[in-house]
Amino acid sequence: MATKRIDWIDTAKGIGIFLVVWGHFYADDTLKIIIYGFHMPLFFFLSGYLYKIRDIRFLPFLKKKSKQLLLPFFIFQILTFAIVNGLSLVGSGQLYEPLMTQVSQFFFLQGEVGFNSPLWFLVVLFSVEIVFYLCTRYVKKGQWLVIALLFILAFLLSKNEDVRVMFGLQVLPVSLLFYYVGFKCKEWRVLERKAWSSWYMIVLGAVAYLCTVFYLNQGQIVGFRSNNLGNFFLFAVGALLGIITFCLICKKIGKSALWELFGRNSLIIMGTHYFFLILFANAWKLFMHETLAAVYPIWVTLLLTVFAFSVYYVFFELCRNQKNSESGT
Repeated sequence: MATKRIDWIDTAKGIGIFLVVWGHFYADDTLKIIIYGFHMPLFFFLSGYLYKIRDIRFLPFLKKKSKQLLLPFFIFQILTFAIVNGLSLVGSGQLYEPLMTQVSQFFFLQGEVGFNSPLWFLVVLFSVEIVFYLCTRYVKKGQWLVIALLFILAFLLSKNEDVRVMFGLQVLPVSLLFYYVGFKCKEWRVLERKAWSSWYMIVLGAVAYLCTVFYLNQGQIVGFRSNNLGNFFLFAVGALLGIITFCLICKKIGKSALWELFGRNSLIIMGTHYFFLILFANAWKLFMHETLAAVYPIWVTLLLTVFAFSVYYVFFELCRNQKNSESGT
């Protein structure tokens, strides 16, 4: 039996992945502070929100999650290494990176996944899903002790900035915390409470979030994967404020055909949007006769993002029409 989709979740995933891409497309520091303060915790939160405890054995669960997360990871990795090395061989006659470095990156063995860096999320989410399954299935009592331990580990690991280890395990505890919060918010129906859904509360939440990330946490540009979080407690508070406020806005928006399209295909966007960076870099050099800088004004980065999503929109619509055509014949 198919699981009924929650409209605002698809909207949240669609807008969320737009923010992820916008942040990656040469965004300035101000925009990064706003987006990075909650965007990766948001996706772990939403994954936890959608988690349902089912009577399924471990091996079938492992197989299911491997198909959902690890298989796309390796497909995107193969595609990335083929394109990046192909372009490098054509341009310079050399591989993009030394072969052994690329092998390590391909299997995420030393905390780096190569050019297509957003792919780290798939492996970490896979680890989160497995650990959470084991905890909910086999730790019936004292789960609060597990959460307390995760909180302590997340805090301690946040002190080791820029340290990256195999499979991104350095961010597993903090990722699990946001996943757990999402799960509990669904269980306790936190986002369903009418007192929270007024625009007054949403504006208040947005102001509190901006004050937290810009002033209390001193304008830290969060690097979630590398544990560059600033003050861990302020980061956690800010991320939760951003997540709750963002989700309440998405609930106000509700069902949106446009954002739903992007939300349903957010995994594809996440795994391929770095290819637009190659396109932009080459097009910019061709027409402007200069190399792309690291930062551009908001309107430039927004136009680049809108262009990418316009391409995605056309592609997804063509795929949907083709699928509908095939199912009708």
